[in-house]
Amino acid sequence: MDIPLSVTDLQKFDDTISSEAGEDMLATAWARAIDAAPCLGNEEAEPLTDVEVEIVRDVLRQAVLRWHDRGSGAHSQRTAGEYGETLRAGDTNLFRPNEIRDLHKVCGTSGRRGKASTILTTVWNAPTPTVHPFLTGPDES
Repeated sequence: MDIPLSVTDLQKFDDTISSEAGEDMLATAWARAIDAAPCLGNEEAEPLTDVEVEIVRDVLRQAVLRWHDRGSGAHSQRTAGEYGETLRAGDTNLFRPNEIRDLHKVCGTSGRRGKASTILTTVWNAPTPTVHPFLTGPDES
């Protein structure tokens, strides 16, 4: 599957994205999407439905527009009197956890996380009941 989004699709939402920067950002986002959901890059996988393609387009669009809004990611500082702080522009991850889950769903690899369990490593024999209340009535001892 090829990149399902073009720079002109991005420029509908933000016309300050240049063609060169948009192509580079899309290529990077697409590579990271394939890394998160390998079925997107698998030519032998069955084709995605129109809904699945639109979900992939949406995830890529959101990630690239957020990346473009974030800028270079440089730190900035501000002070007020004796107090100061250093601000970092956004996080370093391209995709948010919910977007990664959406990509996994498209590939059919989403699933619930494993739950805690106990594996019995010894022999265990269940005790044999001596009185069964449904058959013999209440225990009269």
